[in-house]
Amino acid sequence: MPEIFGDAYQQFCGSFGLKKWVSAAAVADYGNAQAIAVRPTRNTLTTFRTMAGIFLNQSGSTVVLALAVRYAIATWTAWTVTAAGVATDATTAAQNATTGDFTLHNRAESGSGVLFSSDERFNMLGIIQSAAGDQTTPVRLVEYWNGTSWTDIEASLFIADGLNGAGTGEKVLLWPMPFDWVVGGSGTNVPTTTYNLRVRYTTAAAGTANPVASQVFLGFAKHVIPGVFDGGYNTIIREHPLVFPQSGEALFPVASVASRANYFEIAVEFGHLTNHP
Repeated sequence: MPEIFGDAYQQFCGSFGLKKWVSAAAVADYGNAQAIAVRPTRNTLTTFRTMAGIFLNQSGSTVVLALAVRYAIATWTAWTVTAAGVATDATTAAQNATTGDFTLHNRAESGSGVLFSSDERFNMLGIIQSAAGDQTTPVRLVEYWNGTSWTDIEASLFIADGLNGAGTGEKVLLWPMPFDWVVGGSGTNVPTTTYNLRVRYTTAAAGTANPVASQVFLGFAKHVIPGVFDGGYNTIIREHPLVFPQSGEALFPVASVASRANYFEIAVEFGHLTNHP
């Protein structure tokens, strides 16, 4: 199954939009309306390839900039997870646009949270939070499975928006890829053939309200540049393209601070895989 690519790069340019990544609110089109490009519907597996580009930060703040694909919903699932590691499927609630139907943490159980399971590794979460929790001194754990244990990477996140007592709206988590991440994980009902990430909170007291979300996006970011000052820009100059994972079905710019004034130009090609006799 060799890779077949055409010579069909298209130059896209425009505003990031008033969002950090996919969308500022839960949306029925899963954010396609504000994507740079959406994967064509074909009978072959399609990937995004990008070449030269520029990203301009005009948000008024120092930001993290990146370029990321959003994964197709058929490629991942979502679960709630107890402190004891029991996972319960909550995929429909995480993927639809229904307000407040995906619980991020059970306030009555310190150490509970959510788990995301994907066919391919991912390094980005977008969460549309509809209500904040009020737990006392929540401590977050963002954990991947290394084949032996769950490893916390909270301290290494490039973008680390709060998901508990931190307001509502679009929240983004972006982290450097751990290359010892393997499929599976300990716990009851945890998928054994996919890459799993847990996001849990420990708390000193329960409070009165759970943090809940309306919609979740999974994806893969490349060309991540932290510390871009206001008025600063980042240029992509490449001899070979950035090739994104096959699970990606739409391409978006990323900024840790939302601003319509943020601007991008990027050359994009749709590559595809095809079978040969």
